[in-house]
Amino acid sequence: MNLADFLLPDRTVVALESETVDGAARILRDRLVAAGVVSDPDKLRRRMNEERPEDLVAMGDRAFLLHCRTDAAATLCVALGTARRPMCRELADGGHQCARVLLLIVAPPRFAARYLQVVGAFARFLSTAEQVDRVLAQQTALDLVSMPEWREYALPAQLTVQEVMSERPHVTRADAPLREATRDMVRSRVAALPVVDDEDRLVGMLSEREVIRDLVSTYLQRAMLGGSIRAVGVGGKDARRTVRDVMTRQVLCVSPDQPLAEVASLMVNKDTGRVPVVREGRVVGFLTRGDIVRKLIGS
Repeated sequence: MNLADFLLPDRTVVALESETVDGAARILRDRLVAAGVVSDPDKLRRRMNEERPEDLVAMGDRAFLLHCRTDAAATLCVALGTARRPMCRELADGGHQCARVLLLIVAPPRFAARYLQVVGAFARFLSTAEQVDRVLAQQTALDLVSMPEWREYALPAQLTVQEVMSERPHVTRADAPLREATRDMVRSRVAALPVVDDEDRLVGMLSEREVIRDLVSTYLQRAMLGGSIRAVGVGGKDARRTVRDVMTRQVLCVSPDQPLAEVASLMVNKDTGRVPVVREGRVVGFLTRGDIVRKLIGS
């Protein structure tokens, strides 16, 4: 399959009449509803109104890629729009981000594998200024969807976890001092450490959540006993505490050979941002949501 297979004139708008990304997204959403590929329009509207940060990818100042998974859609569908003037969105720091191309991709959860392929392929297509200039040069919806470049861009093969994961991840031992493991997390700028035994077999996970939960527990205990609560931490008397005292033993782990789409769906459903990658019980890698996003947008 190629990108042309997902583009149709009735789901394409040339000269979007909106100065904002939100307004343009509503226009494209209504096109999908009119095309009959949305089984529950109200549910799709509610889902898009959530405005989750991970749903929108900005391709520099060239294009916005808005994508979401919801069973409000009957099938994977794509809407494409261009504007004569930049469409903008306000950033958290008060600045603005603008572009003249907006792509909306909506898919039901059961299309996880194809969804990742399509999002990644369109993201890479729109990442080059030359391709975007060609898109903006088209005068009608039919011209836009008929561009030969779409047909020349085939979907990539289905990715596996091994192609995206970080190899040789930072790990810690169950008998390691909690203070040292926490400092290692801070120095390495990682949010979690797989806990392994002497043979690198996974025995648990130490994350920021466990560390914070332990700090809060210590704080409350000291407060109730009337002790000092000015400097609660993993030092002093707490230096004898080990990773084993705090780590969680219930760890979601995946295989390096699993399809990335399957694992991404699992991470979303379980609301986890990172998973250790295990082969025959031994940790061989680490996968985060950030790893997946970076792979999808080709950076």
